[in-house]
Amino acid sequence: MEVAVFVQDEVADFGLAAVLEAFGTANSLRGELEMAPEPWNVRTVSMGDQVRSAYGHLVPTTPLTELSDGFELMIVPAVRVLDAEGLIEAVSAPSNRLVLERIAQARASGAHLAAACTGTFYLAESGVLDGSPATTSWWLGPAFRRRYPRIELDEGQTLCRANRLTTAGAALSHLDLALSLIAAKSPALAELASKYLVFGDRRRQIDYAIPEVIARHDSVVAGFERWVRDHIADQFSIADAAHQLGVTERSLQRATQAEIGMSPRDFVNEVRLERATHLLRSTALTVDSVSVKVGYLNAGTLRSLFRRRRGRTIAEVRSTRLSW
Repeated sequence: MEVAVFVQDEVADFGLAAVLEAFGTANSLRGELEMAPEPWNVRTVSMGDQVRSAYGHLVPTTPLTELSDGFELMIVPAVRVLDAEGLIEAVSAPSNRLVLERIAQARASGAHLAAACTGTFYLAESGVLDGSPATTSWWLGPAFRRRYPRIELDEGQTLCRANRLTTAGAALSHLDLALSLIAAKSPALAELASKYLVFGDRRRQIDYAIPEVIARHDSVVAGFERWVRDHIADQFSIADAAHQLGVTERSLQRATQAEIGMSPRDFVNEVRLERATHLLRSTALTVDSVSVKVGYLNAGTLRSLFRRRRGRTIAEVRSTRLSW
C-alpha cells in the first residue's frame, strides 16, 4: 500500500514519529505471520522538499507535486498549535489553500484519509469530513464544533472511523490511528505490532478529558461548571443551577449542547465522574463514601454511571492507579 504522510512546518515530532514507527514496526514483523499483508510504502510528503518540526528538526520530504494519485492512504499528523484560535488561523490561511485542495482531491480519487489531534482540523477545513462522524483532541472540541457544525463530532472517542475516513484524538492517539489503519489490512499484524510497541487499548478519550478545560470558552458553561464543582456533593436539579446562574433552564441546555455537545445533566455526571475517579485512585475511601462526596445517594448509581459512561467497573477504575 502506498501511504503519504503529509506534514508542514511545526509538525508535532511525537505524532509524526509515532505514525512512522508503527508502520515501520508492522513492516518489519510481516515475516512472523503465515499470511502477511503486502508491505506499506510510507513516504513523508509536504509542499516542498523539507519541513522543520515543532522542535526544530529538519524532516526531508517528497514534494506533493511529485506525488502521483496512486497512493491509497493519506495521513495528516498533528501540528504543534495547542490553542484553537491559532490553529484555525493556521489551517485557514491562504498559504494552505493548495494543501486543502490536495486533501479534497485525494478524497475524490478514493484515497483513505486519516488525521490525529490538531491534524483533524485540516481534514475538517477541506470539507471532506462534512456529514461524517469524527473526533479530535478533547480540549479542542468546542472550537471544532463551532467552526464545523456539519461534522458529527464526538471528542469523547479516541478513534472514529467512517467511509474511508479515520480521525483520532490527542498526542498518543497517533499510535491508535496508525494501528487501526494497519488492522484494516491485518488485525493479527496490528496486534503483534502493538505488543512490540507495548501499547494497549485506549478506546475512550473521554477518560482523560478535564471538564473545566472543555467548559472555559463559554461564559455560561464555564459558570455552570464552577457552580457544579462548588455543589458537587449536594442534591440539586438543573433548574436550581440555571436559576443560580441567572439563566433559564432552556438557555443552559442550549449553551451546553452547542459548546460541549452534551446536556447539562450529562455534563454534571462528567464532572462528578472525574472527581470520583480521582478519589478512587488516590484515597482508600469506600465506594459508598466516594459516592456521597460526589453527590450520589448510593453506590449503585455511581457503579452504573461508570459502566455506562466509561465502559468499566469501579474495581477496574480503582486498579488503574497512575504508576508515576
